[in-house]
Amino acid sequence: MLALLLALPSRPAPPTRAAVLRSAAASLAAHSLAPLAHAIPPLPLLEPPPPSQEALPPLLYTPPQVRGVSSPQQLALAEHLNRRGATFYGAYWCAYCQQQRALFGATASRILPYVECDARGYRAAACPPQVAAYPTWQLDGRFYSGLRSLSELQALSGFDAAVRFADASPPPPPRRPPPPPGGYRPAEVAEASTAAQLALARHLRASGARFYGAYWCRFCGAQREMFGAAGAEALPYVECAADGYRSAAAACGAAAVAAYPTWEIGGKVYSGLQSFETLARLSNFTAAPSIGAAADGLGIDFSAQPPPLRAGDDCTLAAGPTEGCE
Repeated sequence: MLALLLALPSRPAPPTRAAVLRSAAASLAAHSLAPLAHAIPPLPLLEPPPPSQEALPPLLYTPPQVRGVSSPQQLALAEHLNRRGATFYGAYWCAYCQQQRALFGATASRILPYVECDARGYRAAACPPQVAAYPTWQLDGRFYSGLRSLSELQALSGFDAAVRFADASPPPPPRRPPPPPGGYRPAEVAEASTAAQLALARHLRASGARFYGAYWCRFCGAQREMFGAAGAEALPYVECAADGYRSAAAACGAAAVAAYPTWEIGGKVYSGLQSFETLARLSNFTAAPSIGAAADGLGIDFSAQPPPLRAGDDCTLAAGPTEGCE
């Protein structure tokens, strides 16, 4: 009996706390080293979206707001012009167009058959070639240029002749003060000229070129500023405004100048603001490049003085100093 009891296996001793912890650690290590067949990989870091590359919307101009209450007669005339198919061509900067709208009052002016002719204006449209000045009215296929009183529009459109308009004639625009002795001068250029700017200006004068402009034309002022103070004085400038300093309006008329600025170089006419490179090329000007400067193909360094405006910009003769081109 004692021998039988000795043959039976003894019951294993219960595991200690240390053994349990070692077993759990080994199991965890084995699972962590196994391939994650059913695991979800970590999400990639979300990068912020790139900034929008869309161009900013163009800046469009609207005519000034008309103030004043419209009378029933003014409203009726504006609606009648719409029904008749009339068209009122103008520009947002035109002072006489603003006076034309003011004759109708605030409410009636908003229902006028107005067409904006300046490309920079809101809802601009291509105006017909018959529109040579602002404002211009078109009615029954005929064009009527200039500011029109309500009575004139009444007669042209066949509006009820029994209606009488108290403000048939607008007040005349204020008269400009007389010019100073010798005429108005172009704005002074403050920036100092570089040697290359002065050399090109002198070359243009020596070559017989002419720079036609007007003291009030902002593009002419920008053209002068491109040459610096001394260079602007050396330019072969011809003042075309009748009230400008040393006016040579007759010479401008003989040259058939149609816009400011206009360059006459080598017997050919070039309208609009011109770059340094263009003027140098047209006049066959060359100069030695500055030491360490980035010169163009003609050997002229103009990198420090980029044109302030787009080449080709100009002021039409009809604009004038009070019509938005100064």
